[in-house]
Amino acid sequence: MDFYSRMKDELIRVMPTQRCCQVAELSALVKTDGVIQISQGRISVLIRESNAGVARKVVMLLRDVGRPDTQIAVRQGSGLPRGNTYIVLISDHDQAMELLELLGIYGEFGLASGIDSAIVANRCCMRAYLRGTFLGAGYMGEPEKGYHVEMALKYRTHADDIVELLRQFHIRAGIVQRRERSVVYIKHGDDVVEFLRVIEAANALLELENTRIVRSIRNDVNRLVNAENANVSKVVEASVRQIQDIQLIDEMMGIGRLPPALREIAWLRLEYPEASLTELGTMLSPKLSKSGVNHRMRRISEIANRLRGQQES
Repeated sequence: MDFYSRMKDELIRVMPTQRCCQVAELSALVKTDGVIQISQGRISVLIRESNAGVARKVVMLLRDVGRPDTQIAVRQGSGLPRGNTYIVLISDHDQAMELLELLGIYGEFGLASGIDSAIVANRCCMRAYLRGTFLGAGYMGEPEKGYHVEMALKYRTHADDIVELLRQFHIRAGIVQRRERSVVYIKHGDDVVEFLRVIEAANALLELENTRIVRSIRNDVNRLVNAENANVSKVVEASVRQIQDIQLIDEMMGIGRLPPALREIAWLRLEYPEASLTELGTMLSPKLSKSGVNHRMRRISEIANRLRGQQES
């Protein structure tokens, strides 16, 4: 089971105990999965869901808010995508109207495309609504590949309201239009972590945090390795230039004619071409600091450059 499936399975088992939160989560599920059917002036509500667990949760929430006789019908898919579709149908006009009014989906001005503020009046209800929205229309990618949560909604007004709800929890989100859907997305790691905390996906949050730690350690190791490789490259390049200078001096005047301090470091460099300046300094007697060795190497370079000038002239 992938991360998204485990997360969704966990959220299915989070059952709100307060009626206001039950109403809020059910409102979000009906808003994302529901179809309002109007025929001959009568309204029915059809909730279509491909996940059996989510469908069961819809039925449980319906019973919690006073619809005890609601059942699930299963329709086998014949095309793509394959699999069963679970349908919750409230065909009685009066019951459908009462439910839609209770959920803040139908009111004085008809069907609402946004969120009724009364449904999310409390922060606990905001959490429940966001959880229901994710269960009905959300997706999250594998944390190893990056941090990305999205919720594909039917109405732009609904998407705008979801972004505002997320802002109440200091979660940054954006909206992109994808075909006929307005997709709310969260892509920053800290915001995704906070979103999981808000919707009470505790196990998914722990798994994500563990993944973030591993990624952080891996990135730190890669940076250290890259830095070390860069340092090694610098040491090798400097050593090659120093050896070229010493060989030129040996050819044109002889290393033996260098001052004793420069002669000593020149022989060491030829003998230990891969050693760093610090390592060369520890081989001297008395020992010399890195800056002291570097000073002597600069003097050797100056002598070599003068000899090159004589060659050219």
